[in-house]
Amino acid sequence: MHRRHAKKNVPIELLRAVTAVVDTGSFTKAADALDLTQSAISAQIARLAQLLGGDIFAKGPGITLTKRGLLVLQYARRMLAINDELLACTGPVSAPRQLVIGLPTWFGQQHLVAIFEKCSGSPTGEQVSFRCDRSEQLTRELHHGSLDLAFLCNMEGAPRGTVAQWSERMVWVKSPKLALSPGAPLPLVGWPGSNADRRALDALQNAGVKFVITFSAPDFSSRFAAVVAGIGVLSVHERQLGPELEIVSEGVPALPDTKSGLYARDGLDLRRIAPLLERLVHALAPPPAAHPNLKLAVVHRNRTA
Repeated sequence: MHRRHAKKNVPIELLRAVTAVVDTGSFTKAADALDLTQSAISAQIARLAQLLGGDIFAKGPGITLTKRGLLVLQYARRMLAINDELLACTGPVSAPRQLVIGLPTWFGQQHLVAIFEKCSGSPTGEQVSFRCDRSEQLTRELHHGSLDLAFLCNMEGAPRGTVAQWSERMVWVKSPKLALSPGAPLPLVGWPGSNADRRALDALQNAGVKFVITFSAPDFSSRFAAVVAGIGVLSVHERQLGPELEIVSEGVPALPDTKSGLYARDGLDLRRIAPLLERLVHALAPPPAAHPNLKLAVVHRNRTA
């Protein structure tokens, strides 16, 4: 690179090194993934930190991004996606495109397996990868362009790139082994940081129902385990109700339906991947038997990159 442009451009290989370290969880594994030495990866991260004026990873054991590093990662994923898409579309060697799909952490193992089996092999030639996270984080990554598609729910406002959208019933659930005492505070399992739990808390407070938090965790599987163990009551999508849980109908307020759907990043050509979208919507939407009046507002817009 010419010296006079050295501080005006971020080499793409430096951004790829950051994402590789984060995705693999170590400098050694990132080096293996990129066919480099560990010292080369360390040198690339150090060079990027020098270019951007601060550390990307926090000092100490483990892989922890600094505040600057979190921002760098968001932009790195967007820039790499554009770089790879450009090479795939116009490069000298045709390469399969890659689509990154975001899914919520509350999907159970069986549901995730079904989605992976239906959508891992794209009928339109893309390489498909998946990422699970909280809806709030998926929304941010979709907005920043580091995700191509995302299943989102409990949003305050729907993203612009609507592919399909529907309403789902929210219910209170508990283990049959948990006996609720009339008039006693409701034992509640949840996480105040999520939109779903904030709505549940609002419903309880508006109805004047007393409650006590008996378990809280950001990880949904931990909350679900607590409910199955009989520790408390949790608000969930009705489709999450399994044989180990039952709906609570007395002593709790009704919950508003939640808006859910499949959404796309700006610039994604939906017509080109229409067969994949149909598979995704079929895999993500609630069972028609449980929602006989469900109508999917599938929108295939021509969003060219």
